[in-house]
Amino acid sequence: MKHDIYIDWELGGTNPYKPLLTRVITAALAAEHVPIPCGVDVLLTTDEGIREINLEQRQIDAATDVLSFPMLELTPGTPPDGTGEDELDPETGLCPLGDMVISVDRAKAQAEEFGHSVQREIAYLAVHSVLHLLGYDHLDEGPQKARMRAREEAILEELGITRDHWNEELDAPLTEEAPEEVPVKRCGMITLCGRPNVGKSTLTNALVGEKVAIVSSKPQTTRNRICAVLTRGENQFVFLDTPGLHKAANRLGDYMVDVVKKSVADVDAVLLLVEPIAHVGGPEKELIQQIKGMKVPSVLVINKIDTVEKGQLLAVMEAYSKEHDFTAILPISAKRKEGLEELLDLAATFLPEGPQLFPRDVVTDQPERQICAEIVREKLLYCLDKEIPHGTAVEVTKFSERESGIIDLHVTIYCEKSSHKGIIIGKQGSMLKRISTMAREDVERFMGTKVYLETWVKVKENWRDNLNLIRNFGFDSRD
Repeated sequence: MKHDIYIDWELGGTNPYKPLLTRVITAALAAEHVPIPCGVDVLLTTDEGIREINLEQRQIDAATDVLSFPMLELTPGTPPDGTGEDELDPETGLCPLGDMVISVDRAKAQAEEFGHSVQREIAYLAVHSVLHLLGYDHLDEGPQKARMRAREEAILEELGITRDHWNEELDAPLTEEAPEEVPVKRCGMITLCGRPNVGKSTLTNALVGEKVAIVSSKPQTTRNRICAVLTRGENQFVFLDTPGLHKAANRLGDYMVDVVKKSVADVDAVLLLVEPIAHVGGPEKELIQQIKGMKVPSVLVINKIDTVEKGQLLAVMEAYSKEHDFTAILPISAKRKEGLEELLDLAATFLPEGPQLFPRDVVTDQPERQICAEIVREKLLYCLDKEIPHGTAVEVTKFSERESGIIDLHVTIYCEKSSHKGIIIGKQGSMLKRISTMAREDVERFMGTKVYLETWVKVKENWRDNLNLIRNFGFDSRD
């Protein structure tokens, strides 16, 4: 099973423990019979680094050996299976188990004290932390602690790790077989369109296997046309994720509707994404009228099929077939990644012959600054209620890289009212801290390096109706 184990290194030089931690954490999850792919973030730091985290998170001025921050409330011995609340990230399909922090300084000191290798100590701390993330605890000297200690030793022994023996295979470099690269022979542009909140951004991210578009349960999340690129074998797909077609309420809304209409033109195929409802609404009818005037293949993609019985899909297909003779109709679940291979196989038949438009390793045409800004806006949508997040814009005012590879990122969040500013900041800055922490973690995952993020909140009244401000924030429909 492929888990997403992200390992950050705060010490100098190259991290020598990445293969070890990857293998140990994977083995610990397997030993606990975790049946779904999980996400675990690991920070390897110094005594000073873990002391700072202890002070910030636990109000304890001490350099401990390991810290664990579970994301879920789990019962020991009952691993997550993806059915419980918050057990599955709809964007990544992963179970977010949580974070662990290990002091390499402390691990080295303890290894010397106990008379075994540093690797053995770090492996023990990693297993210990994984069990914490899975609900185990040792608050007392009773059965809880005994059970946890027994599981730790059993997992380590299964890995070939004891106080007297070290399994050298755990230190072997991680190697992935590189796929044989073939020249791209077919390349084309495919638009994803549909009403707000139908799952276009979730589908875009699922198709390319990377987070290039922000996702939210709230409608009108996407504001710009986002270009996502997937290169597979001889084919290069360029997907255009568009804002949902809706009735504009301000000039920003006018811009978003204009982006949709322009994105449907001059492409090689159109995917109309709809929900499994046996009724063709106004936005869908408007898009179908545009599709009818184009001489390109069109596919009706019925998303969210995991929310209905299969028998209900026939009525949906029948309703849309009366409106337009689609080239094909495909039921999928972008959230669960069901039907995506069939969709890509079909889309490949629409690609014209021609050279690739983007390098093979590129997944989007968006600059890194814009992606970082969008990630912050996604967290605003996630953390805030009602209209407030839709009245926000995000501007990156500083994006610089140090010689060490660390990114310094300064971000300004604009809102429309002073009362909104207070809500975004929260009591004693708690809400802004939550938004910033979530955003930083996602940006670090995207950039593959440590990020220092600073955020400010400013008021720009009625900016969504101010054409100059809309353009300053990057929303400009002029050719």
